[in-house]
Amino acid sequence: MSNAQLILLDKRNQPLKEYLVAVAASDGLNIKGVEVMASPAKGEKSLLNANIYIPPLEKFDYNPKKLVAESLTKLTIGEEVVDMDTYIERASEDEAVRKALTKSLPKFSKKLETLIKEFCVSDVIPLIQERRNDALFKLKNHAKDLKDKNIVCIDIEATNISTDPEADIIQVSACDKEGNELFNQLINPGYDIPDNEKHNITTEMVQGQPTLAEAWDMIHDTLQNADVVLAYSTESDFMYLEKSAEKKLLRFELDYNTWLDAAELSKDLIGAMRWHSEKMYWFFKTPKLTHAYEVVLEKEFPGDAHDALADARATIDLFNAMMEKGAKSQVKQAKPKAKKEVITNNPFAAAFANAKRS
Repeated sequence: MSNAQLILLDKRNQPLKEYLVAVAASDGLNIKGVEVMASPAKGEKSLLNANIYIPPLEKFDYNPKKLVAESLTKLTIGEEVVDMDTYIERASEDEAVRKALTKSLPKFSKKLETLIKEFCVSDVIPLIQERRNDALFKLKNHAKDLKDKNIVCIDIEATNISTDPEADIIQVSACDKEGNELFNQLINPGYDIPDNEKHNITTEMVQGQPTLAEAWDMIHDTLQNADVVLAYSTESDFMYLEKSAEKKLLRFELDYNTWLDAAELSKDLIGAMRWHSEKMYWFFKTPKLTHAYEVVLEKEFPGDAHDALADARATIDLFNAMMEKGAKSQVKQAKPKAKKEVITNNPFAAAFANAKRS
């Protein structure tokens, strides 16, 4: 008979930090100093240690039992990720030791659950949940208001970022709200296209294609006739068009007030909460289109992430999925909270108070 057992080691020297909870909520977290140890007997040298991983809290509904079950499938030994059964097999070749370790698993799981509960009761969690509820309420209203609207979804590839005054459009594509292609136009900028990791378009591909001036009326009028122009990061796409029109002396009658940003909607719905240590405030990160698509639709991103038409279609699919989530949700608008004066020297506490009031 063996006295081997699984022991939870917690070598942390300080309380759980709020910013770590925020990371765990969206991305999961490996905590330095928190390990599982396979001990042959009390006080004896460890047979094998593995790091404990805290899974993404939101993905598992902040449920400690679900989180523990997932955590036990992702133990880390060096660079290798293993489940608990594999860990126990690695710990010893002695069958009696393995049985003893397995027998101690329920007790170990309870202790791990207690640790994970620390994350789930943090003050960060209600802030995230309030943001998600507000996002669903906003999506619910959009789903109702935009039901019969003419929505055009656009995406642009360019020679550089939109803030570069020398950047030129080299592909512009659009689809309707069913994903049907409205146009998919490569643009010849009139010079060799520099290498850029943001797109896969080469100089050879745009040979014989129209200049932006030649394609402008089709692009401009399609967008102008839309009730809503949708894009993933509308600011950059609108800027590309506006600056190009100014630089090339083209007419420009597009109204930014009719544009809707799918990136902002996804940020509120699934964006990761982070703490800005220099400016002392909480913010939500805007997810990449590929990440937002895969999280909301729960499937792999289709096609090429650097092709304008593929991105436009993925954006409309993401938008429609978010609209469906909003329409199906039972969330109601939160009542405005009474403003209270908070006096504190703790920047996290002050930030929490401000976040709850905003």
